[in-house]
Amino acid sequence: MVKTSDMPRSSFDGLDLNDIVIFTRVVQHGSFTTAAKIFGKSPSYMSKHVSQLEEALKLTLLNRSTHAVFLTDAGSVFFDHCTRILAEIDAAKADASGLSSELIGTLRVHSTPGVGQALVAPAIVDFNARYPSIKVELTVSAYSVNLMERGVDVVIGSRDFDDDESFHTGLFERKLGPAPYVICAAPSYFAERPRAMRPVDLREHNCLIHTTQKPDPRIWSARFDNEEITVQVDGTFHSNFESAILLAALQGAGIARLPLYSVVEEIRAGRLLSVFDGEIVSHRVIKAFYPRSRFVPKKLRAFLAILEARLKDAIRPGTE
Repeated sequence: MVKTSDMPRSSFDGLDLNDIVIFTRVVQHGSFTTAAKIFGKSPSYMSKHVSQLEEALKLTLLNRSTHAVFLTDAGSVFFDHCTRILAEIDAAKADASGLSSELIGTLRVHSTPGVGQALVAPAIVDFNARYPSIKVELTVSAYSVNLMERGVDVVIGSRDFDDDESFHTGLFERKLGPAPYVICAAPSYFAERPRAMRPVDLREHNCLIHTTQKPDPRIWSARFDNEEITVQVDGTFHSNFESAILLAALQGAGIARLPLYSVVEEIRAGRLLSVFDGEIVSHRVIKAFYPRSRFVPKKLRAFLAILEARLKDAIRPGTE
């Protein structure tokens, strides 16, 4: 990450890089006080550099209050450019240091829970085996994370963040691949009851409901005999925890609708059976979010390649 120092000011057409860095970090952290603590400086030191930048630009960039700062219209435009410039500097540094055959450093990954447990964590194990000199830090949460504030390199998930004000809008969104679903159950579940042959038969079965599935966790759709059929299901067990639904399915408690990547090994091993051969309707896509830059760090490119390969293997034909 680009940092300031007490080195002499390096002017570029009247602008100083240190002033630009401090202005950007103050905005990202929301106040002079918070940014000052991170930099190990005083709030007055940070304010002085932002004032120098405003003087050089002949513009007011920030409206200040006791506990927060607010961008002016001009400041908002300038801030967007600054974040891209600093991201490219960081990326250029990472690429330059990565010209050797060995990748080094730390990769910080954030993921939503289901994707993190079933897909991202195994991909990190693959990544560590191939690049043992890189340390990977994984955080998992149902909530988004501001990459710039938390120092995260990439966020992996499938949700849309359009309505999440805490999610940084200046991120690049890369689609890694679709996330198809499968309706499945343990062989023991059908040992004492007839197997569901058509989607409408699900109404007569105990369905395990993962409550965070969108748009409605009790509405399941499948393409069957070239027709899309939608049924409303229900059952005795509802949970917002995907792993709990999977465990219940493995124990023969009912029929579950789960992402294929999270159950592919169970299906291959015969511990779960795909109920229908038809496609389960889903528009879910696994995505990676990271700072916009022409220079994506080599370590991030390598990790995303491994993650994409694992996703493709999990959803390749023949796994259902």
